[in-house]
Amino acid sequence: MSAPDTLTLASLRTARFNGPQLGVLGDPIAHSLSPAMHSAAIAALVPTHPHLSGLQYHRLHITADELPEALRLLHAAGFIGVNLTVPHKIAALTLTASLSPAAQRAASVNTLVRTPNGWDGHTTDGPGFLAALRENSGGTVQGREVVLLGSGGAARAVATACLDAGCTTLRVYNRDRQRAADLALALGDPRVTAAGLDEIIAPAGDAVIINCTVLGLKSSDPSAFPAALLKPGQFVFDTTYGQTTSRLLLDAQALGVSHADGRAMLRWQGALAFQLWTGILPPASPMRHALGEKAA
Repeated sequence: MSAPDTLTLASLRTARFNGPQLGVLGDPIAHSLSPAMHSAAIAALVPTHPHLSGLQYHRLHITADELPEALRLLHAAGFIGVNLTVPHKIAALTLTASLSPAAQRAASVNTLVRTPNGWDGHTTDGPGFLAALRENSGGTVQGREVVLLGSGGAARAVATACLDAGCTTLRVYNRDRQRAADLALALGDPRVTAAGLDEIIAPAGDAVIINCTVLGLKSSDPSAFPAALLKPGQFVFDTTYGQTTSRLLLDAQALGVSHADGRAMLRWQGALAFQLWTGILPPASPMRHALGEKAA
């Protein structure tokens, strides 16, 4: 079910837009805070960048089967860029005119930039995660073990960023063990190992534990990581965000483990995407306020 202010493929076929537009595509998408975040950024920038006054950022409920047609329609409608979320970050790889080196390496796309010939594919998830981690923990993954839960598009981008940033080991866990193994093989790095979510072993005392599964979007979701393996000194980063705190973060809070949800990463990847679309890095404060995000 789509929210009243959400575009669907059916409505997109007949919609008419005035001037440049932006948007986010996903399934589900009703929970997305990207429209509020980008609208706040645009409003803050208009006084000094009046050419942005007509720019709007839309929420689009697009299923996996609908993605190719939706991207064609958005390009024809003059959209200058879009963000992609679950389940489109990997599927979009074959729907772009070109890919940035980072998107090629991560095999994941979360940002599309319009060109006359089609869409250029980029990923801002990895840099967005590292910037958010630095804000919330005061540190990086350099010299630390990383535990990565999930193997989808965001996980691929985060994994690549962590390897490039100097983590000592990267343990990938996924409900489907084969998907975890496929990601480890694609990364092609001896620091990477793969296993199922039911095979998680105790991580190092200073490990960074990152949830890139969808577990946490709903209040009824269980944690993807056993609470018994959490300990102070580690840092838990849940890339999901919702109206309620995820089970993983509630466990971390109860055990005195430093943690953060996905809002800071959402803000950073969104700001970097906005810069790709407009050449302007938007201010953090209005975006943080729109997300209901507490300053780190």
